[in-house]
Amino acid sequence: MLQQTKPSASRPAAALFPLKPVRSGPALAAFLILAASVNVQAQNQNQNQNQNQTENSPGILTDWQTRATLDEARQQQMPAACCGMFVEPPRTGEFSDQDPDLSPTELETPNQVRQPEPSQLYVDGSVSVQQGYRTLQADEGLHLDETTNILTLQGDVMFREPGFLVTGEGARIDQNTGVNEVERASYVIHDSQIHGSASQLSYNSESGMLTLENGEFSRCEPMDPFWVMQARGLRLDNARGVGYANDVTLRIRDVPVFYYPYTLQFPISDQRVSGVLPPSLSNSRDGGVDLAVPYYFNLAPHYDATLTPRIITKRGAMLSAELRYLASWSMNTINLALLPKDDTFDPARADEPGSDTPPQEKRWFMGIQHEGRLGENWQTFVDFNAVSDADYFRDLGSSDFNLDSRTHLNKEGVLRWQNDELRADARVQRIEIIDSYIASIDINKPFDRLPELSLQGDYRAGNRLRYGFNSSHVNFDRSLNASLLSDDQISRGALVTGQRFVAEPYVSLPVRRPGWFVVPTAKYRYASWMLDQQAEGTDDAPDRGIGVFSLDSGLIFERPVNIASENMTQTLEPRLYYLYSEYEEQQTIPTFDTAQLNFNFAQLFRDDRFSGPDRVGDANQISAAVTTRFIGSNGIERARFSAGQIFYFEDRKVSLNSPLQNWLLLQPLDTERSALVLEAAAEPHPGLRLLADLQWDQENSNIDEGSLAVQFQASNNALFNAAFRYRERTDVFLDAPPLLDPRIKQTDLSAVWPLNDNWRLLGRWNYDHSNSRNLETFGGVEYSNCCATMRLIARDWVNDYEFFEQNSRQNRGIFFQLSLHGLGDLTGGGLGNLIRDSIPGFKEQDVNE
Repeated sequence: MLQQTKPSASRPAAALFPLKPVRSGPALAAFLILAASVNVQAQNQNQNQNQNQTENSPGILTDWQTRATLDEARQQQMPAACCGMFVEPPRTGEFSDQDPDLSPTELETPNQVRQPEPSQLYVDGSVSVQQGYRTLQADEGLHLDETTNILTLQGDVMFREPGFLVTGEGARIDQNTGVNEVERASYVIHDSQIHGSASQLSYNSESGMLTLENGEFSRCEPMDPFWVMQARGLRLDNARGVGYANDVTLRIRDVPVFYYPYTLQFPISDQRVSGVLPPSLSNSRDGGVDLAVPYYFNLAPHYDATLTPRIITKRGAMLSAELRYLASWSMNTINLALLPKDDTFDPARADEPGSDTPPQEKRWFMGIQHEGRLGENWQTFVDFNAVSDADYFRDLGSSDFNLDSRTHLNKEGVLRWQNDELRADARVQRIEIIDSYIASIDINKPFDRLPELSLQGDYRAGNRLRYGFNSSHVNFDRSLNASLLSDDQISRGALVTGQRFVAEPYVSLPVRRPGWFVVPTAKYRYASWMLDQQAEGTDDAPDRGIGVFSLDSGLIFERPVNIASENMTQTLEPRLYYLYSEYEEQQTIPTFDTAQLNFNFAQLFRDDRFSGPDRVGDANQISAAVTTRFIGSNGIERARFSAGQIFYFEDRKVSLNSPLQNWLLLQPLDTERSALVLEAAAEPHPGLRLLADLQWDQENSNIDEGSLAVQFQASNNALFNAAFRYRERTDVFLDAPPLLDPRIKQTDLSAVWPLNDNWRLLGRWNYDHSNSRNLETFGGVEYSNCCATMRLIARDWVNDYEFFEQNSRQNRGIFFQLSLHGLGDLTGGGLGNLIRDSIPGFKEQDVNE
């Protein structure tokens, strides 16, 4: 029997349920941030009275679907370790998509509606109330007392809104105060798969406060949860966007592993709130046990701070801080760290070569990063980093800092103006070398740019003509310890500094048509220097002007082909590139910021073999290359094969050599042709990828460089990578230690092998054949289910910064990672990054990513 309530003189039907709903978004964020804010450590706690109520409640399980009952699209979204998911049923009804406050109240019941007194309304038995997209159900009836404006629901009750479901055993709704209470409640948030329970759920529709007593939540499968987060009290203030939890416990397999007896404040929705962040715990041979516990300070909407006390048992107490400030036009970050007294410091051995004691007792780091934009054209950039000593990152790490390198520290500031055609930069820069191998000879210390002013223009005239210029003026400076230099080095210009002016106008007339292109380009490369303390007998004001002409041309042919019953398009793309660059003697000019470019297929079509304006390579040569591609009917390239070579009409004369030092030639200057460059990439079968390149020196019948890589991904998510790399000439600018072979000859094997839906084996072997040493080997096991991942890895490796050290020591360690999906890494968070960097194609087995 369907009965639509009718308006009465005292109260319209739509006012029966004026409570404001619990939105899925704030609730989701509340539980996520609570999880991220908890400092998870193994401690004991009292048993929560409401433990495992979610698993025992059949109410929310009405939305649970096993993998077999899901449609194919949802099955593809789930990791193999998941056996099902919560799915929200489709909404029905005329007003099911409307706001409850703007919709009529519909009451459906097969039973009689009784009103024994004018102010008392009863429904015995099952009843359903729908108000827009909100649905309320009770299986034992309801009672509305209009004298107190209290609505009571009996039996099993259900409250549903889009993306959110609450069930319980009885509910009480006070329409005067807006307080709504559900006893023994369970809930689920469909988008995140978060679910939980509470002995009592209370919601105040006027203040937006949601209170859970003996509440819990999890992202695991509800029948057998791997982990559950519990709190004796949870308060979610939706109006302020803040939540509070007290007496918090994390249980894994019903075993309490963390207990926090006090109150945690955490944000809901997008709010940031001060609190403890997940700690990091590690152990090393040099430092001992290393524990860091970050605390986040939400100081204002546009600035915050993170303070991290850290204890390293063999070194002492340390403190680091990250400060962030977001202005209307810029983002700014400051990183600071201080170890005031390193207990491993031994002043008696600090100056001994190869000593394991740090070079100084007080150790620190400072970093400043700034990116800004003023209006449409102005940009600013600052990257400033400083450290107490060269061993800081080796001993204390750099994971908390915004650094791209642990061997060079950048100190740079840039002011830029730019529009569609013109760009002007003002830059100051200093690069500090903290790599012990690179810094061992001071003459290779990079020059400071104090300052560098540059102006670049790129213009178009009509549809074809392009012209422009590149210009710059740089003041190069550096401070060397003259006591470390010989008289001969000083006489050959080791202490040289100076200024350089560059002006390079160019013009190009590209013609591109379907099936062919021709691009002629001409430029004039002028540079002048004003030098101080240059090499004896050389000019202190040299200049150079060189004309460069190039002609790039190519054809593109296509034809349909059928390979292995698959229709494809094959292209044939021959290309010729002629380059002429005048010769001018440049060996007496110092090299401030210029280096040789590595030779590869792309180098066939560049107009210089050097980077930087201190050298312009002479050339009279033509590059010939051909590429063929196989493109599938879906437009995806299935295979590509390229071959190319430079043919020289004259020997080259310009090298990187200067009065100060000679450099290893990456390509010989007296050959009639370059190495033959071959490249190939293919995907002959879904999941199988092949990459290869080779540089063959035909004149000496020698391989200059080559690599071969194979990757196979099977349908069961097995992954295998095999690679071999070889390079005859390396571009290091120092002679390697006498017993260290600088040639690159490495094997790199890695694999992921699933044993079943939950267990995987992981491993990598990276071996240096040139020096018969292991660069990195690790192997381990991973267990993953629908809501957690555990890894145990044994690793043996050489640190990157010790690669060129003759007596580099092997590091060994055993690492454990526990990650709870929705909570984050409880320990070993860096292990995931290590595996992703070491095993190409590796993918995490997570849920709802």
